[in-house]
Amino acid sequence: MAFYRESTIVYIACDPPAILWSGFGPLPVPADAVIPSPSIALGGAELVSVPDFQQLINGTAERLDFTLSGVSEETVRLALEDAPSVRGARVDIGTVHFDDDWQIEAIEWENVFEARSLSISRPTMQNGQVTRSITLTIVQGDTTRSRSKSAFFTDADQRRKYPTDAIFSHVAGINAGTSRRFGPSD
Repeated sequence: MAFYRESTIVYIACDPPAILWSGFGPLPVPADAVIPSPSIALGGAELVSVPDFQQLINGTAERLDFTLSGVSEETVRLALEDAPSVRGARVDIGTVHFDDDWQIEAIEWENVFEARSLSISRPTMQNGQVTRSITLTIVQGDTTRSRSKSAFFTDADQRRKYPTDAIFSHVAGINAGTSRRFGPSD
């Protein structure tokens, strides 16, 4: 039977950089192509909602939410202070592979996103304890603009908007095999 000892790691290139992993407690992480110097990844412990992501195909933008639940007041305060530097920051997501002794074998960086927003939920009471959560929204591709549908220059489309405008009345006579000279008719 195969055992998989792996965890999710997230590197946010904000100021200062944030590194989280989905395990408990701090994790010493070596420098590599993404992490510039040896660092400590903070254990997410309750890193709930680590969504599946896909590769960007045919320009389809993807928007994902990472939720860190059960954070302290101090963590919330720090998140609020750092929220402006998070917007637009590069976010690398990878998998940490561990050996049999739970020592890091390798970190495989799987995808790059852009941080869009950092939001803090209102404290809620659960079993007599206050629970706070922080949600990081990340995107891949251009999610800031919506693109309009393709426009066709037909007489019917133009007259629907402007009933008396006949500028496109001759479009139906133009096809791939014909051309029209522009300018005054001789």
